[in-house]
Amino acid sequence: MLKVIDITELQPGMFVTQVTKQAGVYRVTSGGIIQSDQEIAKLVDKGILQIEIDLNRSLQNQLSDSALPLDQVNEQGLNYQQQLDHALKVYEQIKTVHSQLMTRIRTAKVADIASVNAVSQQLMDKVFECDDAINIVTLISENDQYFLEHSLNCAILIIVFARHMGFDETLMRQLGAGALLMDIGMIKLPLLLTEKPECFNKAETKKVQNHVNIALKMISSIDTISEVSREVVRLHHERLDGSGYPQGLMAEDISIYGRMAAIVDVYDSLTSVRPYRSAYKPAEALHYMSEQLQGFDNELIEQFILCIGAFPIGSLVKLASNKLAIVMRLNKKRPLQPVVMAFYDLDSRQHDTVTQLDLAVVDDVIVGSVDPADFELNLKQFLHQTLLAH
Repeated sequence: MLKVIDITELQPGMFVTQVTKQAGVYRVTSGGIIQSDQEIAKLVDKGILQIEIDLNRSLQNQLSDSALPLDQVNEQGLNYQQQLDHALKVYEQIKTVHSQLMTRIRTAKVADIASVNAVSQQLMDKVFECDDAINIVTLISENDQYFLEHSLNCAILIIVFARHMGFDETLMRQLGAGALLMDIGMIKLPLLLTEKPECFNKAETKKVQNHVNIALKMISSIDTISEVSREVVRLHHERLDGSGYPQGLMAEDISIYGRMAAIVDVYDSLTSVRPYRSAYKPAEALHYMSEQLQGFDNELIEQFILCIGAFPIGSLVKLASNKLAIVMRLNKKRPLQPVVMAFYDLDSRQHDTVTQLDLAVVDDVIVGSVDPADFELNLKQFLHQTLLAH
């Protein structure tokens, strides 16, 4: 639903489609979600008087639940701290099981691939128990086995995404299983190639891209792998503009499952440290992906942002009070006002007492995402040593 409003009515979280009245000549070249009051102030400075917003695509209209305090228990009687501890243990247990599965596949016992459905079911159960906690676990895992953890993270993300989209549990489990299988073809490639610390050259890139066909061949004779799971494996590197691989398919040939898989695959890859580059900040990764309009499904990108938040769980942010904080729980009613853990004072350049802040209640706001490296902060280590013990 489209609505024209005065610039004075514009709020963070609203989706702007176009400028309808202005005193200057500033043009909005593409629609998007207003992220902050500072962004609104810039529009005012440009002479914008009225704008058109899309209520259906605005964060405030689509989300209605308020944020839960970190000390509130879930249906299993666990508060956030306990959920986080439990989610991390479950993640490591599933990682071990999945690692053993990959080892057996590497030794040609391909039939064991069928057990991936059980792993996906475990992940789905954990998402239903404590989705915020399992989300942050994907960011604080040790990242010592990239392809293994990447497949686990993608499985979690696509299950969370599918839940947001209203898919049933069977479909969620099938999507999760597909994500777990996306990169199994990598284990048939030489370790010197898959563990190379630099970017691949053209010949190496071609070999690595063949992992999709290898994976499809590996699962071709296994009846218990669903067609949805196979689609995820087959399509997760395809792009709507035909620039993907292995087939270079166009938009009409890429299902919604393949489009969702592409989004979670790239998001987790961008937010992970790689030997040849540092990790993107979560909000930075979302911005980058939203700019790739020809490759990804723009409407699904918007839904993914609605799903994981404008400032995703685990984001390091700067507050107006000049403190650093980590986003710990989303506020589904006011997505730009999550629950955060403040821990560092930028004025004194010292660590501060870890404090829970519900930004929908306290007089403070997020002014932007920041890079942990700028403060010589190892975010994974900090979360393990401080927040997990808090």
